Amino acid sequence: MLFAWVAATLMLVASCSKEPSPAAQRAHPAGTESASEEPSDVGDESSPFDGPAELLSEMDELPGESDREPSRRPDVHFVPTPQEVVNRMLELANVTKDDVVYDLGCGDGRIVVTAAKKHGCKAVGVDIDPERVAESLKNVKDNNVEELVQIKEGDIFELDLTPASVITLYLLPDLNVRLIPQLEKLKPGTRIVSHAFDMRGVKPDTVEDVEVEDGGSYRVYMWTTPLQKEDNPVDELSLDDMPNAADAPSPFDVPADLLSEMDEVPAGSDGKPSRTPDVIYVPTPQDVVDRMLELAKVTKDDFVYDLGCGDGRIVVTAAKKYGCKAIGVDIDPQRVEESLKNVRENNVEDLVEIKEGDIFELDLTPASVITLYLLPELNRKLIPQLEKLKPGTRIVSHAFDMRGVKPEKVETVQAERGTSHTVYYWITPLQKEDDAGADDMF
Repeated sequence: MLFAWVAATLMLVASCSKEPSPAAQRAHPAGTESASEEPSDVGDESSPFDGPAELLSEMDELPGESDREPSRRPDVHFVPTPQEVVNRMLELANVTKDDVVYDLGCGDGRIVVTAAKKHGCKAVGVDIDPERVAESLKNVKDNNVEELVQIKEGDIFELDLTPASVITLYLLPDLNVRLIPQLEKLKPGTRIVSHAFDMRGVKPDTVEDVEVEDGGSYRVYMWTTPLQKEDNPVDELSLDDMPNAADAPSPFDVPADLLSEMDEVPAGSDGKPSRTPDVIYVPTPQDVVDRMLELAKVTKDDFVYDLGCGDGRIVVTAAKKYGCKAIGVDIDPQRVEESLKNVRENNVEDLVEIKEGDIFELDLTPASVITLYLLPELNRKLIPQLEKLKPGTRIVSHAFDMRGVKPEKVETVQAERGTSHTVYYWITPLQKEDDAGADDMF
């Protein structure tokens, strides 16, 4: 399970971007796929992105090589915003041809392209990741909106936002808060619309849940400048603000509510992670969870470790379906609380343990099965720990590979809601690839 996103998490780039999450269905979230191909008619509700977006290897508009690294590490994992949510965000902002839309963390460019095609307005997309910039530029060209849309590579926190009349976001909550000093400089009447995440301490004008065709529901927030500060801002995030999980059958019969007090959480916990989570939280669809455990051939004699356990669905499923012991580890106290609640509600306390901690400081040697939903570079960072595992330990990753290590299997899983998810499977000892391949994440 992730963490997007995105955050969803998903998660969802401020270097940031849009959705499955961490989350990224986010809940993402959300998948990690981007989108693009043939343009749609301006007036219809379909997406300008009708097929998977192919990342360009060369872009005339992009200085230097498109495979170069970002100037700094992106703040969130790219999780595309569903097109129905894009449409509603722009409608909520009452976008017209006279507006200038800024999308901060533009991902594959779908928001700025949609704004230009559907509303005829000018738009600027900004992303810190050269790959996302290249992808956005391609989508701008494919949709013939070069005269209206500009794509910039840069850090959104160093950007002058004052020319914008509409700003769109799919960032983590703390990144939204970090933008406040820039947003306070905007001219009165500027509309700010955020997918999935609020802006702590600032009262939204509108909060709306957008239902999409595949059954998912996504929350959208809108503010109008000047920003209205809340009298009593709440420091904790609500699970309702996280991207939604897939609708596939799950052992979790009701949405997990965040507990205000948990005996299992260490005394003195302030509810904040010991460090910034590496990814936005994006739940893995239950269909994919089931297949990951099947692929690993889990039995009652196994010991499953889920690294970045999110809401605990993998470890709970392993215990309920196979009767095995399992440990879920997450650095975020909110995710830990959510997992603990789900463990209790599913009556698997005797089999499942949830730990708050940093997965990169963890002894993984007791595990016989390890499950992942992390970014590629995080999978790679785990390799020294994974190389210490006993022979025959199975490692299963949702969505992302482990560059330089040859998988035993790569499988595409079709989820009930119609999304497609890639699953990678390795067995220890890890088999190194002769050619580690390119540095591309997607």
